[in-house]
Amino acid sequence: MLQKNKKDFYSSAAFQVFKELTCGFSTVEFGNMKPSMGVKQKAMANQKKFLKTLLIGRELIDCQQVHGNNISIADQTSIGKTVKHSDGLVTKEKNLFLAIYVADCLPILAYDPKKQVCGIAHAGWRGTIGKIAKNLINHFKKLGSKPIDIKIVFGPCLDFCHYEIKEDVANKFRDAGLEKAILESVSGKIYLDLRTANLIQLKEAGVLLSNIDLNRRACTYEMEDFYSFRREKENLRGKTAAVIGINN
Repeated sequence: MLQKNKKDFYSSAAFQVFKELTCGFSTVEFGNMKPSMGVKQKAMANQKKFLKTLLIGRELIDCQQVHGNNISIADQTSIGKTVKHSDGLVTKEKNLFLAIYVADCLPILAYDPKKQVCGIAHAGWRGTIGKIAKNLINHFKKLGSKPIDIKIVFGPCLDFCHYEIKEDVANKFRDAGLEKAILESVSGKIYLDLRTANLIQLKEAGVLLSNIDLNRRACTYEMEDFYSFRREKENLRGKTAAVIGINN
């Protein structure tokens, strides 16, 4: 379950038991977090304010977010950089803080407390079709993790009741074996359940259902704490950040 902190950010109750872990989801109170959107200097100042709230004293490592399924391994050389051609990051190094930016897409945060590996993924509909959640787990395995030890938290995203899609997109999900994530109304409208589509992948990858915190009530469209492309459309003011890292 996600909980709003008194300092205007959300944290995961499922991850709070791990004292070595820092993670959080910013809100609109911190402003736009994505440097490539709007005025870069303003976004960087917003990031600095959010990181101070999380007690993080160094720059983030983020990824380009090209709506693909590529996951990259981050290390000390990545600090303060944007990892190109990637929609997710994993690391086993301490004091590296990974970030993605969202405004309806699903942020997936992952942690293996046994091997102390953490990761993050930006799951839009294209990346989800490309099985980005499954790829995230594959990269954890490269760093020595077992899927049964990995804990998952889904961050705020667009709920299915607001996620209407066209038939051609629905067919792509069906072709990818994700037909259970497609819902059809009596009126013939088609909706996408982004959480279910990624849940299917995680279960196939060997992650235990009991280790996945779905946070189904955290909808970006309905909660004004978050930016939403579907709600704001051409008036979208920014993107919030999801951050995770292991403290030394």
